[in-house]
Amino acid sequence: MTIYEQIKLILSTSLNEIISPYELKSTLKELYGTNPQSVLLSDYCYNRFNNGTNFDKHLFEYINRSSYKYLGENYLYTGLIFQKPKGQKREVIVGEWVNGIKNLKDQATSRSETISKEQIENLYNQYNQILRYEMNILNCKPTELRHLIGRIGEFICAIKTNGSLSRQTNQHGFDVISNGRRISVKTTAQNNGFITINKNTFEDFDDLYVIQYEKEDFHVIFYGSKELVEKLSRTYEGKYEVDIMRLKKLNFFEGNTKDIKILSSTK
Repeated sequence: MTIYEQIKLILSTSLNEIISPYELKSTLKELYGTNPQSVLLSDYCYNRFNNGTNFDKHLFEYINRSSYKYLGENYLYTGLIFQKPKGQKREVIVGEWVNGIKNLKDQATSRSETISKEQIENLYNQYNQILRYEMNILNCKPTELRHLIGRIGEFICAIKTNGSLSRQTNQHGFDVISNGRRISVKTTAQNNGFITINKNTFEDFDDLYVIQYEKEDFHVIFYGSKELVEKLSRTYEGKYEVDIMRLKKLNFFEGNTKDIKILSSTK
């Protein structure tokens, strides 16, 4: 049997379980005499592409170097495909799966490709599951999860404006780009207080999109041009500060987004 067939046989009753590469290699050696150095689980992943492979045998979801989730063959996988180019420290996106359909991008252009709406919605769902766990199981307060809530806000903005995510954190002061407009997304779990905007990056975006997390749901409280925000703001220590209550009372949405509705975090 090939190594691939050996793995399938050993893990035939382990669907959706987290697998240790070390333990699996030890089992392969014990049962079949397979050389552990010949076993590369990352060659058989849905979400990880290695140079030199045909990328046509898929069994695992890569979690980290010591953890793989066994999904088996022909799984209706939805997710991004990553590659870590030789000599580089960071992974890049080289493709995606949507309900078991694979789309591997051209290597020369993969860096400039945007993340599809299906993948953003998938990430939105995953992040909301983590948010519920942090809040309901670990008893964290929303105000303690600012980074997590902020990322979900970016997903919401991208989905609802049919936009694309910035490929870098705080890239040039904006988070989403839609119809050529650069959008800075601010998400808060505060009921009152201020939204702060760095004056040094104020020229690097066009519109502001403000989301409030309240009563286990996300609500868009403002979507409009930065010029209007500037008129409402006060300046403090090199930053613009705009009162959250003033934004909510303004209830301002430009274009056709007056009745904007977003996906519920409780679904």
